[in-house]
Amino acid sequence: MDRMIALDFGDFILDAKLFDTSIARQFAAHLPYTVRLEQWGQELCGTIGRNLGEENPVDDIPPGGIAYTPKGKHICIFFGQKPAWAVEYIGHILDEQWERLVTHPEQDMVFITLK
Repeated sequence: MDRMIALDFGDFILDAKLFDTSIARQFAAHLPYTVRLEQWGQELCGTIGRNLGEENPVDDIPPGGIAYTPKGKHICIFFGQKPAWAVEYIGHILDEQWERLVTHPEQDMVFITLK
């Protein structure tokens, strides 16, 4: 079952759903997270401080995709570029809400909670 989450950047909140995968369920089990973000092109990422392992890493994440990588224990939010390495695709920002990140990519923190 998909679970709904909120990505609160302070100035705006994006709604997203987590997929029904082992990694996504582990991610949800430890919510909420406060994540300090770094921008890499059209990607925001930051550590969640937990190793959730690997299940089915993929090389391509669409804009709005939410991914996890055990490299650095990072959560990554994509809004236009491909990952540098294979990552776990665990969720997606609803509709076209991710486009907010294209016009406001300078985010340095996100608070992630269950909805």
